[in-house]
Order: sequence, then C-alpha cells, then structure tokens
Amino acid sequence: MAIVLRSNAVVILVIFCCVLHPIYSLLRNYVLARRAGLCIIVSPVTPYTFQWQLLASRLRPTLEYFQWFRAIDWTCAWHDENKLHQELGLSFIVVSPGLNVLCTSDPKTIEHVLKKWRDFVKPDNVNELLGTFGQNVDTSNGDDWTRHRKLTAPCFAERASSTVWTHALQQSKSLIAQWLSLSSDFTNTMINDTSTLALNVISAVAFENHQVNKPTDGHTLSLREALVTVMSTSISPALEGIMSWLNISGFRLLFPAKVKQLLLAMSEFRQYMDETVSRERAKPTQCEDGRLNLIGTLIKANKADGDEKSRLSDIELRGNIFIFTAGGLESTSITLSYALALLALHPQIQDWVAEEVGQVFSSESADYAKTFPKLKRVMAVMYETLRLFGPSPPLPRSSSTPNTPYILPISTSSSSSINLPGSTQIMLNSWACHASASHFTSPKSFNPKRWITHTQEEETLHYPSLSSAFFAWGSGPRICPGMKFSQVEFCAVLGSVLKSIRVDLVRDTVQGRERMWGVLRDSVAEPLLLHVRRGEEVRLRTVPR
Repeated sequence: MAIVLRSNAVVILVIFCCVLHPIYSLLRNYVLARRAGLCIIVSPVTPYTFQWQLLASRLRPTLEYFQWFRAIDWTCAWHDENKLHQELGLSFIVVSPGLNVLCTSDPKTIEHVLKKWRDFVKPDNVNELLGTFGQNVDTSNGDDWTRHRKLTAPCFAERASSTVWTHALQQSKSLIAQWLSLSSDFTNTMINDTSTLALNVISAVAFENHQVNKPTDGHTLSLREALVTVMSTSISPALEGIMSWLNISGFRLLFPAKVKQLLLAMSEFRQYMDETVSRERAKPTQCEDGRLNLIGTLIKANKADGDEKSRLSDIELRGNIFIFTAGGLESTSITLSYALALLALHPQIQDWVAEEVGQVFSSESADYAKTFPKLKRVMAVMYETLRLFGPSPPLPRSSSTPNTPYILPISTSSSSSINLPGSTQIMLNSWACHASASHFTSPKSFNPKRWITHTQEEETLHYPSLSSAFFAWGSGPRICPGMKFSQVEFCAVLGSVLKSIRVDLVRDTVQGRERMWGVLRDSVAEPLLLHVRRGEEVRLRTVPR
C-alpha cells in the first residue's frame, strides 16, 4: 500500500512539474503584466532560451501563424516591420511561463534603456549565444564591462581604421578583377564573394593570416571553414559547455556528422586563436603599434594594465577575439551584399553615388584620412541599407536588480511612464522603429538621400546619432565598438567597386525588379543575424565603367 501511495505521489509531482507549474507561472506572470496597463500577448513557451533557439527555426512554418510567435521570433519580427506595434501600441508585453517580455519600438524608451547601461544589462540567456568562447566586451555587464571596454578600446583606435581601409582596398581589387573576368555575363555568388572579402580583411587585420581558405600547418580545417561553421548554428554554446565531456567520452562517436564537424570547427578555431595569441606575446615588448594587428593590440593593452586583477584572462581574450572576428565578418559582409543588390534595384541612386565616388577616388592613391570623410553618399547608402536590412536583431535587456520594480519613459498621450516588475525582460525592436512612418518618410523606400542635406556650398551627412530613431549600432555608452571599423570597410569596398563597376539586374524589368525585391525580403534572422535566405538567387550583372 505504501509503495502504491509513493508511486501516486511521484506521478502527481511529475504532473505538477510538467503541467501545473508552468500554468501557475503563466497566470502569475499575467497578473504582474496587467499592472502595466499595456496590451498583452500570451505565449505558451518561454522565449530566448537555448531550446527556443534550437526549435524556433524548425517549427517556424507552423508557428508563424500565431501572434505570440510572431511577437518574439526575430525573423517574424523583421518581416512584420511595424505592423504589430501599429496594432498593439509602441510597447506591449508578451507573457510566458518563464518570463515576461516588454516589446517596444518607442525611441524614447529605447534611448533610455541603452543610456542606463548599469540599470539595464544584457541577459544571460542571450549572452550564452555570444559567449561561446568566453566572456567578452559584448556579453559582460556592469564593472566587468567597464574593464573589457577599457582593454579593448585600443583595438578600435584611428590607427586600426587606417589599417582596415588599406586591407579593404586591396581585397576590393581582387573582387573587382574576379567579377570582370566572369565567363558568364552575371554573378550569382555576390553574397559569398562579399563574405570572402570581409573574412580576408578581418583575417589580415586580426590574425595576419592571408591564407584563410587553406588549412595552415597543424590544422584540419582552414580558418574560413572553422569560423563559418561555428557561426552557422545556434547550438555552439551548448556544445561548448559539454565539449570536455564529449572529448573524454566515447559517446562522441555516436553524434551526427554535422555535430562532429561543429565540434571540430570549434576546436580548430580555438587553436587558431591560441596560436595567434602565442605569436603576438612572443613579439618584442617595445614593438611599435604600427606593426601590431588587432589581437596584438589587445594583448599589449592587456599587458600594460597596471592591475593584474583587472587584466583579461586567456578565456576572456578568446571571447573578445571571437566577437571581434564574428562582428567584423558577418555584419559588414551582410550589409555590403544588401547594399549592392539595392543599388542594382535603384540605378538612379547608383549613378548618384557613383558621381561622388568618381570625384573622391580620382587619384590612384586613395588616402584614408583624405578620402573616407568625403564619401558622404556612400555612407548614406550604408545608413539606409542598415535601416531597411539591419543585420542585428532586436536588442535584449533585463534589469540589473530583478527584485526591484523599475520605471520606463514612454511616448503616449495617456502616460509619460510605465511601472514594470524587475523580472520583466525588454526587447528593443529597432527594426520596427526603422520601419515606422512616424520617424521616416516613406519608410519602405530605399532613399539614401534622406541622410543628406544640401547647401549652396556642400552636402552634409546626418550621422545616426542625430536621428532619435536610428539604432543600427545601438546607442549610449555600449554602442557597438566596431562601428567605425564597419563604416571604413564598407566605404572602402563600395567606393572601389562603384569606381570600376556598374551593378545591374540581370532582368531589369518590372517583373525582374519585383522578383529581386522578393528575394531580399525573404530574409531570415538565423542563428543570430538577418541575411538573405536564397543567396544564389541574387543575380547581378557586373559591367565595367
């Protein structure tokens, strides 16, 4: 009898844990959310966990019909633009069993949260995706972030921008030669080509590795293969956490080929980083800054810090090297690929930009200090591309004091602020903000000229900081540290290409333009960044000028 009672108790406990407890948590969170007075969407699953990242893409074709899924899925959030916020308000709350999420496209709220970086931190459930190889300047919070920021800042000094400019120009020459020597009259590898260019630039700047497509001595994979494989999946963090166990255990042999390849890529990329760190540490202490690459600059700054306790550990060095490499590769290459396709779709704008490029790049030696500041129209193309197709998903934040309620400013006629429980996570939907007619005239149109004002004497470029509704690089103290890095590389590449090449659609008809726009709009935010899903269908004709 006692055994039966115990068995029943176990069954009841299991039922409670699996069914009743999530329901109870959902009801509790719903009651808390109602106090804010905002519209509410109820989600049966907790978003932004590792399990969520793993399953969302596989179940999206079915789940995208549900409003709760569209509110929290990054790909759906981008496709919906500003529609959900037009329906529910600038801010609304998604209630789930595990947490409540405030989804906001209110520039006033976004600016406040990003400015108060100590009060609103990057949540652990998202940092796991970016801290695959260790904590870094992007995943750290509070005083720890201050330490990372101080030691990584020299990597993005003006000298680094000049180096990026030089390498980007060199790589652009190879890209132009490749496109002008095509056997066919078009290319459908533009997205892969810009990715290769960006990888070559970051490899030269960070690793001094000019052989990214072939394995170096002691390696099975090339640097390109290792990095691209690691960045192509959202399960890297989970595998990183159990990697030591997998290496010891014979169970590793039972894993699918893709998992084995990912484990190999993670090991190979870690080895590439460690080899570069060892090589840079072996350089003379008095080595001039001009001879240091990005990793060497990081190591020198770390070594020069007087307080040993504040220095970056080897794991943190790896974490920062990875985030620098990943950011320098994907974000820039994605933006370049969208920009080239958009210019092909809008030949008049391409002519407008090419006019400036022809004047600025008139000499053979395009000096960074003299040339880059003059590329105002090229930079306007970057801003407008990022507004329409910004790679970075909505920025997540959570309160640094989860047990204490907090107040957020909002832009509504009924109230100037809202009170939220400290446990409420925040999703700053910059995509919806960029797509709002309240902030940008004709928001669906590609119009780089919106960033330029004219006087009788010159054109003036409106920098993103002057727009209260533009958050392509974030805002506040934690604005992307590689912003200038990406701007310099983008301008060098696009300027070089448009000086030598005209980019056209293969089918420059109404149907052809609609088809190309459809391919661009069929983008996905997986595993972390927005990109074209059917890259091979971006077919462009490259014609010498």
